[in-house]
Amino acid sequence: MKIPAKIEYAYKAVLELALRYNKDNPVQINTICEAQGIPKKFLIHLLLRLKNVNIVNSSRGAAGGYYLSRPPSQISLADVFKAVDDTIISSQKKAQSGRVADLDQQLWRIWSDINKDIEHRLEEVTFDKLISGIKNTQLTYYI
Repeated sequence: MKIPAKIEYAYKAVLELALRYNKDNPVQINTICEAQGIPKKFLIHLLLRLKNVNIVNSSRGAAGGYYLSRPPSQISLADVFKAVDDTIISSQKKAQSGRVADLDQQLWRIWSDINKDIEHRLEEVTFDKLISGIKNTQLTYYI
C-alpha cells in the first residue's frame, strides 16, 4: 500500500509537534518545515485540516505557531489519516444486482475487512508510542 504524500507530511507534522509537545511553546511553521522537510504551502494546508478536526491548535503573534490540542497519547495515526484523507481507510458499497454484483459484493466484503484491520492497527498507534519507539532506537556513538 502506497501512502499518499499528504498523509506522510501530516504524520511528520504531528510527529514534530509531539516531539516538541508543550502548550506554552507553540512551534512555528518554518521550524516544522525545516525539521521534517515539508513544503511550506503544503504544510499550511495540512495544518488547517488538522486544526479543523481538533488535532492541532494555533496561536497568533510573533511567538505564535501550532501545538497539539491534546497529549500525544490521545492522538493516533488513524486520527491523522482520517483528518487528511477520510477515503483511505473507508469502504463504500455500491448497490448493483446480478451475478457480477455477487462477485463485487464478495470483493467489497474482503476490502471492507482489510480496511477495518488497517483502521484498528492505526488506532492502536499513538504518537507517544511513536516517540517512544524513536527514542529507543536512536543510535549512540562513542568516541
